[in-house]
Amino acid sequence: MLDIRKLVLLREVEARGSIAAAAQALNYTRSAVSQQLSALEAETGAALVDRGSRRAGLTVVGRALVEHTERILDGLETAESELLAATGRVHGELRVGVPYHEGPALLVPALTRLRAAHPDLRITLHRAAASESQQAVRLGRLDMVMAAQYDQVPEPRVPGLHEEPLANDRVRLAVAPEDVSPTAGGSGAVERELGEFADRSWILDRDSGLGKLALHACAAAGFAPDVVADTGDMQAALGLVSLGWGVALVPDLVPDRPGYPVRRIRLEGPELIRRVSLVVRRGALTRPAVAAVLSALREGAGGLVQGTTAQPRPK
Repeated sequence: MLDIRKLVLLREVEARGSIAAAAQALNYTRSAVSQQLSALEAETGAALVDRGSRRAGLTVVGRALVEHTERILDGLETAESELLAATGRVHGELRVGVPYHEGPALLVPALTRLRAAHPDLRITLHRAAASESQQAVRLGRLDMVMAAQYDQVPEPRVPGLHEEPLANDRVRLAVAPEDVSPTAGGSGAVERELGEFADRSWILDRDSGLGKLALHACAAAGFAPDVVADTGDMQAALGLVSLGWGVALVPDLVPDRPGYPVRRIRLEGPELIRRVSLVVRRGALTRPAVAAVLSALREGAGGLVQGTTAQPRPK
């Protein structure tokens, strides 16, 4: 029978992209991980790691074995979750990844009520980079994370995860107050074409989902944005916009930065939407603490964002 611990090591190498990165994440030496992988290859009788490549990618057989490993770990965690559910207790530690700008307003009220209702449940909040948050849940670093997706720039799905829709969040263009007429962006305001801002400086993070959305929208409008500030920190972006440094796409759920006024303009054409969801491992869905959070959020989903409702992500 294959050793599940060695299978987990193989999955870490696939997720991290190298033996060295997997070793660092697991607090092992590189040689220890390499030896365990060699032992797994001896057990399976097949080469699993392509050591000739710079990043030590997996072979076709190695990737197939990782897919089996995902299902095995999913089944093991499901069994463990159901055993915990049989006790009827909501306890232990729940590690939640949130974006600290809009995350607390969405999640913390429900989490606070749960903490009060279940004094044996310890909930901790963790800052999670958007590019790494779902992998952090997949690999067990976090139990759940608030994540975002954009229909125009779909991201590859991470295996073994369940996405619970929370809200649809409109994305508008933030500009300095004096940059447009006072009625632009307000209630009943005239929409503006994105192409009108082709000659402006832009603030965006090219590697983030929101940054990719901005690049996609600008390309559809027929121009490439002149990026003068590369940041994914929305509060920093709003501060720069307020000071006239440039313009930026900003989701409505991101609150204004105190002391730095901006105007948010609705753009013509297909509406830009950020789909906010809570991501958990499928095997943890029946874990009492996770089930309690999901239940609380489902009950209040309609009121999370005024004027919006949570909708399933399009397939």
